[in-house]
Amino acid sequence: MNTKTRNSFITLIAGMGMLLSTLDTGIINVALPFLQHQFHATTSITALSVIGYTMSLAIFILPFGYLSDRFGKLKISLIGLVIFGLGSILCGAANSIEALIGFRVLQGIGAAALQATSAALITTLIDRQYVPSALGILGIMIGLGPVLGPSIGGFFLAFNMWRFIFWINVSFAIIGIICNALLLKSISENYHKLTFDGVGALITALMVISLLSGFSLLGNRTYLKTGLSLVIVGLIISFLFYHFELRHKNALINFKALNHTPKSWLYLSQTVVFGFASAMIFLLPPFIFEKLLHLNVGLTGLLVLGAPVGLVLFSRISSNQNDGTQNNRFSLLGLGIIALALVGLTFMNQQWPALITTGLLLVYGIGGGYFQPANIAAIMQVGSQQTQGSIGALQRMAQNIAIASGTAIGSTILNLAAGHLSLGIKLSWLVTLILVVTVCLLSLCLKLETSKTSDNKTI
Repeated sequence: MNTKTRNSFITLIAGMGMLLSTLDTGIINVALPFLQHQFHATTSITALSVIGYTMSLAIFILPFGYLSDRFGKLKISLIGLVIFGLGSILCGAANSIEALIGFRVLQGIGAAALQATSAALITTLIDRQYVPSALGILGIMIGLGPVLGPSIGGFFLAFNMWRFIFWINVSFAIIGIICNALLLKSISENYHKLTFDGVGALITALMVISLLSGFSLLGNRTYLKTGLSLVIVGLIISFLFYHFELRHKNALINFKALNHTPKSWLYLSQTVVFGFASAMIFLLPPFIFEKLLHLNVGLTGLLVLGAPVGLVLFSRISSNQNDGTQNNRFSLLGLGIIALALVGLTFMNQQWPALITTGLLLVYGIGGGYFQPANIAAIMQVGSQQTQGSIGALQRMAQNIAIASGTAIGSTILNLAAGHLSLGIKLSWLVTLILVVTVCLLSLCLKLETSKTSDNKTI
C-alpha cells in the first residue's frame, strides 16, 4: 500500500468513526417521539435510549484510549467498528424498548472505541505534513454529524422506516472494517506494555454516571435538587480521581505529564468551553425561530444550519492555512470569533430579521472551524507518541461532558425563566459568552507570558 492510499484510509477510518458516533445522537433525538409511540413507552423510559448511549460512550472512552496505546489504535478502532455495526443491526431489529435501550448501550461502547482512537490514528500513523489537513477533515466530520442526523432521521421516519435510522450505519461500518483490515496488514504499530488501571476505570465510571445523571435531571424542576446533588458528587469523585491517578504508576490519565505542561490544562479548558457553547448553539436557536419568531419547523430546520455549515467549511479552510505550527494562534482566533457571535446573539431581539440570527450562527461556525482542528492538534501535541490514545480520549470525554452540561444548564435556565423565554435565552447566551471571554483572556495572558519568557531567553 502506497503512502497516499494509507493516509487516505487512516483519515477515512478516523473521520467515519467520528461521523457515525455523532450522527447517531442526532438521529435518535428526532426519533424519540416516534419510538415512544412505537413501543408504547413513557417519555422518561424512551429517553433512556439516549442516556444509555451517552453514558456508555463516556464510561468506556478513557479505557479504550488507554488500551489503544497498549494494543494499537487500529485494533481498537476495528473493535469499535464491529461493536458499533453489530449494535446498529440489533437496535434496528429490537422489538421492545428494553431491548433497544440495551442495544443502544452496546452501540455507545462501540462509539467510545471510535472516538477514543479518531485523533490518535491521525497523529500517530499519518505523515506529519498531512496531519493538519487530516485533522481538518476530522473537524468536518464532527460538524456533519449534528447536521445530517436530524435530516436522515426525519426522512426515514416520514416513510415509517424507523429501523433504517440504525441500519444505515451498517454499510459505513463495513467500509470502515474493510479499510481497517487492509491497514492492519500493511502497518505495524508500536505497542507499549502497560498495566490496565482497573481501579481508575471504575472511579471514572462512577464519576461519569454521577455527572451525566445529574445533568439529565437539572432540566426538570421536580428533580433539580437531586440533579445538583449528583453533579456535586460527580465533581468530588473527579477530584478524588485526579489525586488517585497522580499516585498510580500506570494511570489511566497521566496527570503528572499534564502538570508538567501547564498549557495542556488551558487547551482542555478551551475544549470544555467550546463543547458547552456548542450545546447552546444547537439547543437555543430552534426556540428563537419557532417560539419567538413563530416560524414553521421546516424553515427553522434551514435557518439553524448556519453554525454547522460554517464549522464544516472553515474546518477545511483553516487546516489548509495552518501547517501545524499555528495551533495556539488559530485556537485563540476561533474563540475570538465565537465570542463576537455570542455578543450579537446576546443582544438579539425579536425585531431582528431571522436571517441576522442565522448569520450570527454562521459566524459562530466560522470560529468553530478555526478553533476545533487547531485545539485538537494542540492537545495531541501535549502527549507523547506513547500516550496519543489516552490524551485523545481525554479530549473527547471532556468535550462530551461539556456538551451534556451545556444542554442541561441551558434547559434549566429556560425552565426557570418559564413565561419569559426571551429573557431565558439571553441569560443562556450571556453565561456562555462569559465563559468564552474568560478562557480567551486566560489564553491571551498565557500567550503574553510565553512571549516575555522567550524574549528574556533571547536577551
